[in-house]
Amino acid sequence: MMKKPAKPIKKVGKYTIVSKIAQGGMGAVYKAKHPTLNRFVLLKKLTLRGSPQFIERFRREARIMMDFKHDNIVQVYDHFKDGSSYYIAEEFVDGVSLEQLIKRERYLSNEAAALIFYEVCKALQHAHEKGVIHRDMKPGNILISNQGEVKLVDFGIATSMEDSEEGLTRDGMTLGTPSYIPPEQIDNAKSVDQRADIYSLGVVLYEMLTGKTPFPGSFNAETIALIHKGKYTPPKRINPKTAPALSKIIAKSMKPNRRRRFQDLRQIIRRLQRRIKRRDPASIKRALKRVIQGREIGDIYKPRRTWMFWVLFALILGAILSAGGYYLYLKGYHYEILQPDRYGSFVVSARIPSSYKDPEDIYIAAVLYREAEGELVRIEDAAFRFRSKQNEQQEDSYILESERLYLETGRYRLKVNLEGQLHWESFFLGSRSLQKQHLDTSSGKRLEIRLEQTPPLPLEVRYTVSDIRSGAELTDSTAFFVFLNDRWIRWNRKIAGSLTTGAGYRFKVERAGYYPQTFNLGIKPYQPLLQLQVHLIPYPGTLTINSDADGLRILLDDSPSYLSGGRERIYSALEPLEAGPRELILDPGEYLLTVKRGDQLSHSLPVTIFSEKNVQVNVHYDKSAKVLDVVIE
Repeated sequence: MMKKPAKPIKKVGKYTIVSKIAQGGMGAVYKAKHPTLNRFVLLKKLTLRGSPQFIERFRREARIMMDFKHDNIVQVYDHFKDGSSYYIAEEFVDGVSLEQLIKRERYLSNEAAALIFYEVCKALQHAHEKGVIHRDMKPGNILISNQGEVKLVDFGIATSMEDSEEGLTRDGMTLGTPSYIPPEQIDNAKSVDQRADIYSLGVVLYEMLTGKTPFPGSFNAETIALIHKGKYTPPKRINPKTAPALSKIIAKSMKPNRRRRFQDLRQIIRRLQRRIKRRDPASIKRALKRVIQGREIGDIYKPRRTWMFWVLFALILGAILSAGGYYLYLKGYHYEILQPDRYGSFVVSARIPSSYKDPEDIYIAAVLYREAEGELVRIEDAAFRFRSKQNEQQEDSYILESERLYLETGRYRLKVNLEGQLHWESFFLGSRSLQKQHLDTSSGKRLEIRLEQTPPLPLEVRYTVSDIRSGAELTDSTAFFVFLNDRWIRWNRKIAGSLTTGAGYRFKVERAGYYPQTFNLGIKPYQPLLQLQVHLIPYPGTLTINSDADGLRILLDDSPSYLSGGRERIYSALEPLEAGPRELILDPGEYLLTVKRGDQLSHSLPVTIFSEKNVQVNVHYDKSAKVLDVVIE
């Protein structure tokens, strides 16, 4: 017997429904009319039968976006609960997404891409200043209205420094769209900062200029390896018209090591502003309106090179020469030439064992005093800036050396705090004329200190274990082992009190129903605390879908793709069913299976998967009666 079609919704709360824009298993999106603002709004609905995490993310998105007051971020007017559903009322943008624009145009001109990118950078910089990281930057989340306004949307998986993410994001969880997320977000979505959004923006700019993403959309081992290595085809090889300035922005934004990326969006905004002639909002809107219409916008940019350019070039060259002279002055070369009998020079160097920390992680601070009439007078303007000396590295150690300092001859005392070890040295600084007479001081006096290795410390080991999918705590029911004396020994108080730093250890975690995990770890002498956060992977189960028709579409938890269970854990698209069985390998847990025929017929069914068990679901489609049935066998 056919079900009666649901009665169209005419009103939700105070909002009058105009039309339904989209429908999914967890909710719907409507175009509605605001009763007092006399304008259209977008009404997003989430049903309460969804997972608690989805509901909380829905609430957090509303809270976060209501705090934003920026022309390039969609404004949220209201969020409320009505009946069994939650709603967000936000600004309705009449236009297209950047994703749709790229598909229509294949790829955008340098001028159009740079201007859209500039507007998005301003919006995201505003979010960063509010302490919010978007974590899902992609063309689908960038809207361009028919009036030329660029709007950033969808902060559903954003993270806020002021909000706790307890239960929403767990260590080791990957959130975001595979093609756009940086390496650190793949490893742990909870630990990202604004540089993750900068990486994703670099991918968006790449796609605007080439029509494709630098990495495949599927999440497999090969793609993840490419992302971690930063291996992708340069945009200029795909689109030879790509401007060098934009290629450089892409390259620096997408560095796999986040310390080598742009550290702040203001750096990118300043680069783009150098080229844009008219940056007032009205001019930018008019230009982007022409972009939507497929027209050129080159007139909004400054001309390339005119006579004025060469005048400015001469002025800049003069400034550079002046700056160069000032730089030589700051480096003290005038002492060498003008006052070699009055001033001497010296550097401070510290030798660090290679087995210790990396150079950039070393803490070193120096203070200089002058001995005058039996008292010590601190020299406030003695700035010590230490850098690694690559040409003096040895196999077992490396050197950190300060910049060269020039001071009047006399007696001095130097205090250096090197990784908590305090070093004092008193010395006499001779003049450059005297220093040049001896080979060991010909380039200046060298004060050398060495970081002494500390004896091994007791090693404290703490560990927590959880389920990789659900986040459920498993620590108390898990067996924890350490490999000692050529055998695995179960963890106990005696073993816990016998481990020390400066050694290598192997640990193993086991629990019934899960793959065991082994850790081979080298503990440095200065690391007295080891914290292991283990996310165990359960043995998967199988969902077999038996269909009697071709072409039926399936969704899992309202998504057209899924993460397979087992060790590999690959993101894959859910291809349309063919007549016969279809097997999906899944983690144990509860899923919402939806089977659809076109846009009219849809049937959803909750399915529970157990480890090493097979669940059979039968799908029957009656073409003549247009009836779709989905049942668990």
